Amino acid sequence: MAEEIRKCTVVSGAPNDNIEFLKANIDRSSFIIAADSGYKKLVAADIKPDVIVADFDSSEKPEIDCEIITFPIEKAYTDTFNSVILAKERGYNDITIFFALGGRFDHSYSNILILDYCRRNNINCTIVDDKNRVSLISDKKVIKKEYSFFSLFAFLEDCKGVIINGAHYDQSFYNLDKMDIKLGDQFAQSNEINGGECIVTVESGTLLLIESND
Repeated sequence: MAEEIRKCTVVSGAPNDNIEFLKANIDRSSFIIAADSGYKKLVAADIKPDVIVADFDSSEKPEIDCEIITFPIEKAYTDTFNSVILAKERGYNDITIFFALGGRFDHSYSNILILDYCRRNNINCTIVDDKNRVSLISDKKVIKKEYSFFSLFAFLEDCKGVIINGAHYDQSFYNLDKMDIKLGDQFAQSNEINGGECIVTVESGTLLLIESND
């Protein structure tokens, strides 16, 4: 019997403020967590969070009728990571994180590492905004043509047996049946989907998939 999919949305506080994108793409039926100043984006989109997780170092504590979990400013993890940990503890296994990229690069990279935490805990996780969508591939993934480009990088380990079907550049471009992508390789960047979708498979390792718009 398949595991029940329990969806959670985390809205983080990176500088991206495309509120229309948030309004058009958030799953309003999901459990919604605001990570610190992410609650301001939800308020602007006229969406009420179920819980706010924050140390309130980048925003004032709001007067709002929802659960608020406050952490000290000096703490081990970021508000976004604490939000994901909370989602895991409450049994959510499909997490979408909005506005977790941009601004300080250390924060962006820290948020990308959350994808690995989720992978290790059998949680599907995607980071998304109007310019980028970031996720992991550990076996097979269908990529819809919803962004202009996609790039693949070996994530934290070498990847073997990568096959791309339905894209402008695939393994045949290198006269191969399947490719190995090692840490530091950059040759699988800025690819384009030919039709409506393409399929990427990997035999071992984990790929970082970045879908992007200019």
